This record gives sequence, C-alpha cells and structure tokens, in this order.
Amino acid sequence: MLKDKDNYFTKVQSDPEDKAIQDFKKWFYLCLEQWKWIVLSVSIGLIASILVSLYQVNRWSITTELVKKSTESKGSSSDFISMLPIDAMGAEFSKINLEYEKRYFTSNEVLYKLIDKLDLNIHYYDKKVIKVTELYKNRPFTVVYDKKSKWVPSNERIHISLSDNKNQFRLMVDSDTSALFFEDKTFSFSKDYNVNGFNFKVTKENISFESFNELSFVINSYNSEVRNLRKKIGFNILGEKNTDLPLIQLKTEGSIANKEKDILTHLIATVQQKDIQDKNFATKQSAKFIQDQLQIISDSMQLIANQVYKLKTENTELAGGAELVFEKIYKLDDKRNELQLSIRYCDYLLNNMKSGSQEEILMPEAYGITGSQLTEMLSKYSEMKLEDALSNQRLKKSILYQEEAVEREKALKSLRLKITDAIRSTKKALNIQLEELNTELKKSIQSTNTLLSEEKTLQDYQRLFETHEQLYKLLLEKQAEYSIRAASTISDYTMLSVPESSEFPVFPKRKLNVLIGLILGLSLPIGIFYVIVLFDTKVRDEADVKEISDKPYIGNIISQDTSTLLDPLTRSLAAESYRNFRTNLQFMLGDKDKFTILITSSISGEGKSVTSANLANFYTILNKRVILVGADLRKPVFKKLFPKNNENIGLSNYLSAGKKIEDYIQKTDNENLDLILSGTIPPNPTELLQGKKMDQLMNELSDKYDIVLYDTAPIGIVSDARKMMEKADLVCYSIRQGRTPKSQLERALHSFLPSKEINVALFMTDVNMSRKGGYQYSYYGKDYISYLEK
Repeated sequence: MLKDKDNYFTKVQSDPEDKAIQDFKKWFYLCLEQWKWIVLSVSIGLIASILVSLYQVNRWSITTELVKKSTESKGSSSDFISMLPIDAMGAEFSKINLEYEKRYFTSNEVLYKLIDKLDLNIHYYDKKVIKVTELYKNRPFTVVYDKKSKWVPSNERIHISLSDNKNQFRLMVDSDTSALFFEDKTFSFSKDYNVNGFNFKVTKENISFESFNELSFVINSYNSEVRNLRKKIGFNILGEKNTDLPLIQLKTEGSIANKEKDILTHLIATVQQKDIQDKNFATKQSAKFIQDQLQIISDSMQLIANQVYKLKTENTELAGGAELVFEKIYKLDDKRNELQLSIRYCDYLLNNMKSGSQEEILMPEAYGITGSQLTEMLSKYSEMKLEDALSNQRLKKSILYQEEAVEREKALKSLRLKITDAIRSTKKALNIQLEELNTELKKSIQSTNTLLSEEKTLQDYQRLFETHEQLYKLLLEKQAEYSIRAASTISDYTMLSVPESSEFPVFPKRKLNVLIGLILGLSLPIGIFYVIVLFDTKVRDEADVKEISDKPYIGNIISQDTSTLLDPLTRSLAAESYRNFRTNLQFMLGDKDKFTILITSSISGEGKSVTSANLANFYTILNKRVILVGADLRKPVFKKLFPKNNENIGLSNYLSAGKKIEDYIQKTDNENLDLILSGTIPPNPTELLQGKKMDQLMNELSDKYDIVLYDTAPIGIVSDARKMMEKADLVCYSIRQGRTPKSQLERALHSFLPSKEINVALFMTDVNMSRKGGYQYSYYGKDYISYLEK
C-alpha cells in the first residue's frame, strides 16, 4: 500500500540514525568514485599554497626588552621642590600597568616624533614580476617634502621612472585626480619643486636605478601611519607582573628587519627623552618661575637704583648725609657770629672816632676785617696818635710843635672822618652779608626737615635694594641647583638588549600554507560531494525508493545504448539486468500464462520506452507471443528503436478512425514480437486512451497475445494512462537513477495513481553498475561482472 506524506515523514524522523548512516555511505562511496577529482583538487591546492608562499613577502619578528625602574622622590623639607605635589615630581611606583605603558609608548606625541625622525610615513617599493617588496636604506632615491605643504598626495602610489639622460625623472600617480598635476612634467634630482602646493624634492642616492624594476613610493598621512604603528607594535610583560623591576617586551613585525630594529630603538629613545622631560617638568616649571622672579627682582632693583640716583642728584646734600647738612648750618652760624663781632667792632670804632678817645685802637684783623683801606687808615691813625703821645713837654711848648700840632690835628680830624666813613661803609657791607647769611641760614634750617624725610626715604630704598639683592643671589643659587638637577636626570626606562630579529621569518608560514592548501584541496571536493548528498533531491538507489513508497521494488536496468535494442542472447550486464528484471516480474505475476504489463513513469526521459521495447524483446526468447503497444501518443520514441516500421500507422490512427486492429499491427525482425506504434500525434490523446475503443482493444489484445506491453505517457505529467492501469495485470513504474526527483516520484505515486487497487511494481533504469556504494548497485561479484562484460 502506498504511504502518505505523514507516514513518510514520521518514518524518516523516527529513524534519523539510519538516514545519517545511509547519507554517510553515499558520501563516502561518492568520494571513492570521484577520487580523480579529489587528487586534482589536492594537487591544485598544494600548487596554489606553494605559489602563495613564493608571492608573499617574508616578515621578521623583532623583539627587545626593557626594564622600568621604580621612581623615588627625593628632597629635603627645605628644598623648594619638596613643597610641590608628589604628582608633579613623579609618583613612586614599582608595579606596572601594561595598558598604560602601551598607551604611553603609542601616544601621538611619541609616534609623531618617531615618524619625523625616521620619515616612516614615506614608503619605497620595487615591483619584481608580481611581487612588490618594500625598500628601506638600500634605495636609489629619497623623497623630501615640506610637511606644511598646502597639498600632499597622501596614500597614493607614485611611480618614478628615469628619463633618457639619467638625471631627470617623471612621476606617475595611480589616482586619476592627482595624476593630472604630474602629467607631462619632467623633474631633476636635488631641485625643489612646487606642484599644486606640494613642495618636494627627490635626491639621488649612491645606488644604481638599474638594479630595480619598477620603483614607486607612497606618502602616508600621519594619522594613517600612527594607526599602522599602533597595530604592529606589541607589548608583553616578561616574568611576574608585580615584581619591583618588571620587564617589558616590545615586539614588531615587518618585511625589513633593519627598519623594524630602527623603529624599536628610536621608539625607546623617544620614550626615554619624553620620560626625562616629564620628570623635569616640575624642575623646569620651578626654574621658569625663578627666572621670572629674577627678571622681576632685577627690574625692581633697577627702579630702586634709579630712584636713589634721582634723590641724590636732586639733593646733593644727601650724598654726605645729614651730618653735612648740620655742619653747613654750624658754619653759617659761626660766620654769622663773626659778622656780628665785626659789626660791633665797627660800632666800637665809630664811638672811638666820635669821642676822640686816646685809648689804643684795636686793629680790625682781630675781628675778621681784613684786606681793606680801613686797616691802613687805622694803622696810620694809631701811628699819629702814638707819635703825639711820645712827644716831650718841651717840644709841645715850642711854637713849631704847636704849629705842627695844629696841622696834625687837622690831619687827624680829616683821617677820623675818613675812618668814620670807611667804618660806616664796612659796617654797611657787613650788615648786608649778615642779612644774606641769616637768609641762607633760615633756608638751611627750613630745609632740614625735608632733608631728613628724603634721607629716610633714601635709607628705605637702600634697605629694599639690599633685600632684593639678597633674594636675587638666593634665586641665582637655586637656578643653578635646578639646572644641575635637570642635567643629571635619567629615564626610568632602560633597554636591556638591542632589538634582535627572529632566526626564521614568522610570515609566511610555508608549512602551514602547504597544510592549508592540502586541507582546502581535500575538503573542497569532499565538501561539494557532501553538499550534493545532503541536498540531493534525485532518486539514487533502492533505499531512496523505499523511503518514499512501500511498493515492491523489482530490479534495476543497467545503463545501455538506447539507440538500438539489446540482443537477448548476449552476456552483457545490461542483458543480465533484463533477465533479472523479467524473472522478478514472473514472481509478481505468479503462474499466469497471459498477462498485460503497463509501463509508465513520473516524467519523460526516465527510460520507460527503451525498457518496454527491450523487455518485450527478452520475453520473446521464452516462445511467447508478445506485442508492444506504443500508448504514449504525446512523445513517441519507438520509431528510433524500430526504424524499419511505418511510424505514421499506429494506435492513434486506430482509435480515431480505425476498424480492424490487424491493419495497424506491424511485424518486427523478431517473429515473436509484434508492434503497434503510436501513430500520428493526435490533438486529444487523453480522450482516445480513456475511451471504450481502447478498452475493447486491450481486451482483444489480451486474448490474441500471451504478453501485452503498453508504453504509456508519464502519469506525473498527464493522465492519459490512468484508466488503462485498471485493466493491466501489473503496472511497472520506471525511475531513472540520478534524474527522477524524489518529490515528483512521491507526488506521482500519492496523487496520480487511480484510487482502485492496482498492482504496482517499481524499477530503476540507467543504473551504473561499475560504481559501488549508496549511489550505485553491485549485487554481482567482481569476477562475474567481468565475465559478463566479455
């Protein structure tokens, strides 16, 4: 009984292990069968892996180790730096944070300096056949460009080619946009050029251009180069992470070992320099502060000196201090006393002259009056008085003396008048001097307070100047101290070993490439075969048929030449398969001497017509009268197998207008085999085959012949043969290996067979018996198959 879909899926789901085993067997034997493709794929994979290894550029691993020593802050409490926060000096630490170190080493500041130092953003290349290799120091030219150029052809490959004279060159850019700026331009070496704002020059090195094939260079942007460096530089901690002196391993990879060594060496040097700068930051800030203070103090001292100079130049007495001022006052007072004494002396002389006193006149030199006529007249007056006093009495009584005395008295009187006038003049002069002296003394006394105030100001300026001078000297000492400290600062990072390259290239891994090529070459066909098995929707073997239907399976028809009929007496595999098929049909039909067999399929091209013709031919050797009826009125094929017969006379002609069937039965080369061809293709084949005349014909042929074989149209496509099946003793359903879809077979058996009980048997055509496994059949021994094929 035909299984329905629910039972079918229930069975498949209930026994998944058997299904998996069957699929595995199919896949395994398919791989064995297609071993040539597997060998070819493996060979291609190995050859491809070798070519890839040859094409790939060797990459070397460069490593170096460095140690980071713990930092300890030093300084006494009196030190100016010791008063700064500990973060400004560099905090004490002995443990290491790998992520921090990685960010510190790959910061923009560090990497930008590294790129500038080694010109890492300019890459030089040489193309040899299909392999492009990078150049470093062994290059024939060097590109120098202004980093401040308005435009730079960043991240674009620029090819350089020499001109005929070897001293000029041309530049060609891959990008169409940038190529316009360099098109049809010739450049000379070691000369500066400006192309669209790009300032550059190319210098020639002491390496010949002839050693290279196709030279080019690429100028990467700084950001792009920084990203590349961050990707390639690796960091690891060697040993315990929490040791006092943790070791840091720096690692990088590249196609040029010397370049990578330079990168690591200069990277560490740049980091050491930055570490020293960071550690000296507080010192430099303090030194800057001191320098600023020194400048301020110096300016203040200059202002103070200017003020002192101004005070001393505006008041000369301040040069000697207050003592000089008071000494001047004292001198003025002494001089005033002398003048007053001289005036009193003048008054004394005036009284003496007026009274005519005979007392001795004191000379004016004793009273500060010198260098004048008054002194001479007084001296003369005194002499005359003295002479008169020394004269004797006898002389005084003489007439001569008296006459002389009168004259002398006149002379004295006249001299006294002159002396009096002189004294008055001298006194007047002395009074004038005294007034001037009093005025000057008064002014001096009045300016004394101002002088004292200015002297105090001067002293304050001097004290302030001395204070600034002392602070200036102290700051100078501190500045020298910080300069010494900055000069003696060392980095915490110490490189323990110079960068070393690996003994062998780390890339490409040629053994791994070969292994990958082997695995891919092996897995690709095997995977394809597995996918073919897994997603195969065609019927491949008896197991596939039994999964779909529980109808009897009566055999396989071996692949054969479909253009001619098989000789029933041959010993070929195909002939033996027909004999086996015929025998299985006898078991299905029992002991019937006469029977009708209807052969159909799901779709066209499944070998039902060829099977029908050969089966009829094989039945004839049993001395049976056999007739083969071409009931496929839509696509007849018997004309190819029986070319001698008339294809225009057949079943369609009889059913449409024929009277006697004998007129349409044709003889074949086999005397026991008669043939009714399909005839002319009618417009209504279904109506003809399902009509009463067809029923009568089937009854008539059953009576006349021992075996009647009907080749009908596929029931999965048309319904022509459905009614005929009810009159057939056995319906043989043809399934072609590798062609019949499982879904089509299931749908045909489930939906298109008549509802009445009919005897159905299934068989498979075009079976390849040379194969083995789930996709093939081999129920004969190897030796027997070889015997049959002879």
